[in-house]
Amino acid sequence: MRTTFALLLTLALSPLAAAQSFDCKLAQSPREHAVCASRKLAALDKVLTSAYKSLRAQLSPESAALVQSDQREWLNWIDLVCPEHGKGAAADMYRCLDEGYANRVRDLKQVTRIGDAVFFTRAHFVYKAGATTYEPVSDIDPGFGSGSVRWPQIDLKDPTKPDHSALAAWNDLAKARALQLAARGIPFDDSISPGGTTDATYNLAAANDRIVEIEFIDSVYGYGAAQPNTSYTSFLWWLERNRELTVSDIFVLDSGWQQKLADFAVINLSSQPSLQNSLDENALNQWLFAGPDRFVNAPRNWILSRGALTITFAQSAIGPYTLGMPQARVRWEDLKPFLAKDLNPSTLPIRLPKPTR
Repeated sequence: MRTTFALLLTLALSPLAAAQSFDCKLAQSPREHAVCASRKLAALDKVLTSAYKSLRAQLSPESAALVQSDQREWLNWIDLVCPEHGKGAAADMYRCLDEGYANRVRDLKQVTRIGDAVFFTRAHFVYKAGATTYEPVSDIDPGFGSGSVRWPQIDLKDPTKPDHSALAAWNDLAKARALQLAARGIPFDDSISPGGTTDATYNLAAANDRIVEIEFIDSVYGYGAAQPNTSYTSFLWWLERNRELTVSDIFVLDSGWQQKLADFAVINLSSQPSLQNSLDENALNQWLFAGPDRFVNAPRNWILSRGALTITFAQSAIGPYTLGMPQARVRWEDLKPFLAKDLNPSTLPIRLPKPTR
């Protein structure tokens, strides 16, 4: 990747004149018949076809083949999770397909150009059927589980470039990290149970010639639960050093930075009107101050922007689920005495707009 970047964020692909992805006169599967019978689904199918063709046209043959493989896997998956005569959460086939198509369009359009590099979305989809003796756990249980996970990949157009191997290693690590986080450390396919769903995605949050920052967000829902369990992890990569950022890249070790960061985090959280009278102080103290592997100490929970270091908490970690994922924003100015000499906050990448979900 070049040392000088010109940021160009592609939030939407230019529309192409796209025909239906199949001939309705030859429709065979229940999904194809449903698409042909619904004006809304037919329009979505055309948008999806356009986005798919446009993405592949931007990529090297090797990357285009990966997108094609992902698309075939998704088509097989969507036929399984949106059956013609489903039950529970899968009872409304049209609504299921509407959501599934919209999500896949989002995946195909999540493309970012940074200099010569093109970041695009890879994906993996899993269907887990219930056993013949499987007992539904709630009225919305369709009798199967499903999972989807997405991660960013850089298109490697020229293998002769000196940074090719480093970027290929980054691609492998980004995929491994996404699968590991979504499955809580076990193989992703094994983590999917017939009693729930997993939906894991990401944002390319920021990037320049020094740092690439990815936000992984995964949501696990068990049928019958009041709400999904959503978590967040940051993946910070130092391009110049070809490795993840560590604490020593940000702070002077043994300077007491942990206590100061935690103190300022509490001050910031307490000052937010939306969090007042809702924070669980015992839980907050446990997350910020307890144990040697304290939450506040880990770069996987940090967002680095030019103005501040932000700590993101999982839902229900320090307050009720309705708080979402609270964030504590601590200004670099307040942390200045503890910062590593090589860290210049003004050189950190600018935050990119989040894609529409």
